[in-house]
Amino acid sequence: MQLTRCLQFYIRYRRVPGQLRYGKNRVIPPISIDAKKKVANLLVIQRDNLDILNKPFLSESEEAAYKSVVVEEPFLPEKERKWAAIEETLDQLRPHYTTEELLNHLNVNKKWE
Repeated sequence: MQLTRCLQFYIRYRRVPGQLRYGKNRVIPPISIDAKKKVANLLVIQRDNLDILNKPFLSESEEAAYKSVVVEEPFLPEKERKWAAIEETLDQLRPHYTTEELLNHLNVNKKWE
């Protein structure tokens, strides 16, 4: 009797055949009110950010004057900037010489004497 009373409060895990997210027997987790409030707050923040971005700080004439003065460099990712710096340092080094190039002045004519 005690055992049946305990087991009445135990809810057995229902095994879902197949995948949990797809198909006829899918399990859809309930969305809590807190999650809905968080998403609503994020949407409000995004709307405020878009409002700020849509109102330019500079006028069009000021922006045109700024663009004419400032030289715009193309965007390079971090890896490409590092490789460009390495290539610049390698270009400043002395060129490599092979022994053939060093001894080429001895190779004037190849006749047998």
